[in-house]
Amino acid sequence: MSSRPLRLWIMPTQLGSLTSHVAAKALRGFSKRNPQVELQIRVLPWSIAWREILKALKRGEPPDVLQVGTTWMGTLSHLGFLEEVPDWVEERPCLAPWLDEAVQFRGTRQGVPWLAECSGLIARADMLDILKTTPEDVATWERFLALCHSIAEGARRDTIDPMRPLPVGITCRPEPVTLHNLASWLWAGGWDLSTLLNGHSAILSHPSARPGFEILRDLLKVNRTQNDMGAIQPYRLSQDFYEEGRFVFLIGHSWRIVRGLLDPSSAKELNWPITYLPIPAGPAGAVQRGGGSVLVVPRNGSGGDAAWTLVRHMISDEFMAEWSLASGDLPAHEGAFWSDEGRAESLRPLRQGIQNARIYPAHPMWATIESILGRGLSDILWSILAGESIDDRTRKLALNVDEELNALLRLGWDMSAPS
Repeated sequence: MSSRPLRLWIMPTQLGSLTSHVAAKALRGFSKRNPQVELQIRVLPWSIAWREILKALKRGEPPDVLQVGTTWMGTLSHLGFLEEVPDWVEERPCLAPWLDEAVQFRGTRQGVPWLAECSGLIARADMLDILKTTPEDVATWERFLALCHSIAEGARRDTIDPMRPLPVGITCRPEPVTLHNLASWLWAGGWDLSTLLNGHSAILSHPSARPGFEILRDLLKVNRTQNDMGAIQPYRLSQDFYEEGRFVFLIGHSWRIVRGLLDPSSAKELNWPITYLPIPAGPAGAVQRGGGSVLVVPRNGSGGDAAWTLVRHMISDEFMAEWSLASGDLPAHEGAFWSDEGRAESLRPLRQGIQNARIYPAHPMWATIESILGRGLSDILWSILAGESIDDRTRKLALNVDEELNALLRLGWDMSAPS
């Protein structure tokens, strides 16, 4: 008999407060096959998750199984907080090589990919039909911008009219989601963050970032984005798209599309049909930002094999059938979800987007780097909204960001594994 409950910490899905209920339902099979294990689930809000996780790990009182973001793996692995994954836990391959790379540290596998996502354009399918738009029409920056100009000619800016929408919803707020949504545009312009961080010199001010700034400037301009629109909360921006029909395109997450595919009755929650399209290709090609969640077992936990058995269940077809249906999250491993013939063709663009995605660099200080880049990108977008020159004000802002980043990188973190 277990001396104490097996503790699982996860973060909310798009369903918010229903996450705990959905998790408990999806875990019934585990509990039935392991009646000696009492399972305790805690749902941590994303806004406090990182702080709570580090606090528990540093105190030596972590949960037995923990959900973390792919970008957190570099820090947690470097600090020596994670157990190595036993060979018997994973039987199926991951959907993409970068999912495997995200959990590797110095030749060891320290986590199990669980959920996968990639950036994309979520589009109103009804407007695409009206505009007679094909995927080829949004395949490149030039074609997408031309389409946005065409949409803008008939759009209403003074009021929300779902039949005369603006081209694309963009928020300029200094939040991580701004960086998540817009990183693909910088990468497609040729900006290579991994290489630039290792150089400890020009980063956001590097010339390779300029094409990305230019396409974002053009999109803000053609969209006729006003200052008040740039300040919209990401949640409000999503509401404007899904509920009000304010935009034809939204840069974001595919979860509503996945839910609609798995549960047609959920389409009633939408006022119009939506579809997924990749971020258009720039000078450096088409680049989607990849990310997702990983399941880890902290080193000081006491769950033992039961913890890894729980991880094994949570990546199974049985669990993911329940989880994806309710949350719209995509499994990180090959399996029934991806091989189902009835939806394979509909999932093809998402599958290709994940397989071709690029992830952020695995850096021990990524949480701070991400915060600095997010704020810096927001400042640059605001300067563009104000009509300031990319050659003048934008470059000065980028240089300020680089100075802050390089000061951080010069702190001289010991990049070797702790003893």
